[in-house]
Amino acid sequence: MLGKVLKYDLKALNRYLIPLYAVIVGLSVMVRLLGFFEKVPVIDIVLGLMIVALVLVIAFSFVLTGIFNIKHYLDNLFKDEGYLTHTLPVKKGTLLLSKVLASLITLMITFILIVVSLLVAFYQKGLFSDITDLFNLNLGGLEFYKFMIYMGIYGLIGYITTILMVFAAIAIGYSKNTNKLVSSVVWALIFYFGMEFLYLGMLGIVMAINPSFIASLEAETFLMTDLLNFFTIFMVFTILIGCAFYYISYRFMDKKLNLE
Repeated sequence: MLGKVLKYDLKALNRYLIPLYAVIVGLSVMVRLLGFFEKVPVIDIVLGLMIVALVLVIAFSFVLTGIFNIKHYLDNLFKDEGYLTHTLPVKKGTLLLSKVLASLITLMITFILIVVSLLVAFYQKGLFSDITDLFNLNLGGLEFYKFMIYMGIYGLIGYITTILMVFAAIAIGYSKNTNKLVSSVVWALIFYFGMEFLYLGMLGIVMAINPSFIASLEAETFLMTDLLNFFTIFMVFTILIGCAFYYISYRFMDKKLNLE
């Protein structure tokens, strides 16, 4: 059943994502085509504008992907569409898990599309060899590509946790009888500042346990593995926070559902 719900969620998200992807691909193709006429002054101006537009769209694409997922979560589970959704023979946990997986899948699709679009727009001969050389660089005792993979995983966890934070805020906000959206925003702010407070507290604990850590980052003997160990602590902590937000969303959706 999870597969069917996930398929529906992805299909619904395509309504928003396909136009975004079309804009990204269209701009990258235009940049490539205009690049063949870059010595023409007027074309140079248009090319510059196209590059700026492409960079801006790419910069906001991840945020837009998250917003689209949040909008679908709200519409599908808590607004008019929710009356149909919650009559389906599907567990609340399955509905919620599908939304989380859809968020992760659409993020990965957006990332892949951006990489392909950048290659279409700016690829030059020898680019892959330059990238290979960069990824093989040794950075504080660790290959750069390993560091990027690690930070990519950390970024995914942080992204999903943020989505779950908003999901939980909406679940609480829409359990109220009035001012549902305002309440959701307030709870999102409470959760956000609460997370920041917890992270600061965790940083304080790490500093108390290992007061020489910050100084070691500036030392000549600095090792990237030390930094990764530091991030690992926060990664595990972020996973725990995400699980807490997931539980809050599930609990309120299962026990205190109050559709518009």
